[in-house]
Amino acid sequence: MRRKEWTGIWTLVPVLTWLLFAGAGGAELPLKDILQKNLEASGGAERLEQVENFAFKTGDRRSVVSAAGDLKLITGKDPVVTEIILVKGSDVRRNSFDGITELGDPQKAAYQTLGLLYAGLFSLKKFEGRLRLEGMKTYGPERLYHLTTAKPGAVRADFFLRADDFTLKRLVFQGVTPDGDKYEVNYDFAPFEEIEGLMIPPSWFISQVGTRGNLVELSEARTNQPLAGDFFDSLEINIGTTEVSPGLLKGNILDTSATRFGLTITTNWRKEDVEKAGLRTGDRLAFLAGGSEFELVFYASARELPPQNELAGGARLMTFPPRGGDTYVIQFVGTDTAEIATKLEPLAPAEIKKK
Repeated sequence: MRRKEWTGIWTLVPVLTWLLFAGAGGAELPLKDILQKNLEASGGAERLEQVENFAFKTGDRRSVVSAAGDLKLITGKDPVVTEIILVKGSDVRRNSFDGITELGDPQKAAYQTLGLLYAGLFSLKKFEGRLRLEGMKTYGPERLYHLTTAKPGAVRADFFLRADDFTLKRLVFQGVTPDGDKYEVNYDFAPFEEIEGLMIPPSWFISQVGTRGNLVELSEARTNQPLAGDFFDSLEINIGTTEVSPGLLKGNILDTSATRFGLTITTNWRKEDVEKAGLRTGDRLAFLAGGSEFELVFYASARELPPQNELAGGARLMTFPPRGGDTYVIQFVGTDTAEIATKLEPLAPAEIKKK
């Protein structure tokens, strides 16, 4: 082959390489163009301007956000509300079972970021002027645009956009807890779909360093819902009422969960209620709910429960949730629950008497 022909081939190689890269959606763009394409992928500026508020559900949590980024997270099965997290500007508060606390970083910054993300219908519209482009990153077969907060504070937020359609693929929070521990939470979003006329992810997987991940599925997406004037100010929850005296507990059912292993009934009795009633591990109790009465055995903590093989043979008990929780639960293990399972609705009355 002559020298001129070799020269021509080597001249074409970088051009062909660039074309292949660009055809695969990998050609790098400036930040302004990336944000514009991301906005278009989520419906465009005109669509966002029509949104005064946006609401959706993930499991037992309802998220409602204003166009300004005020966010309210409501947890519970209607009409029960066990927890509210309220994000309004620099103020992030939580009411969990009537205990109101101010949240600090890193949780505070994460919730503020999610408020802006939801307000933009999962686009980066609300982050304009706050981001810088870090180039492209490779995750398996995918190459993603990497954007990060321009002025990282206690928590850094990294956004990764798909190079083919510019929708959000991943959001990563990184920081340090008040105890000095590493904080890292990853949100991995499924490909965007049209849901109720909106281009949003139908689900995402949340994983935190040191814990098990959790898949959440989005449902009941709505825009411009009628909201009370004080909606983004109210921290009011609904967990029923309790009445406590020695050997007696009166309250309400918050939730029920039936599996092939038995039935779990979540009550609104907290640790202080049980202590005030004077209950001790091994106490025999009468449980009254749904028009029926059952005998239970009380265990102050899950650590004091009998071995699993004994429980599997049949047991009715009251204890604290083995994986943590705010209130005590009633468990029917390996026993017939037909008499009660269908009679307990949220906020149904319940009563415990010490025998």
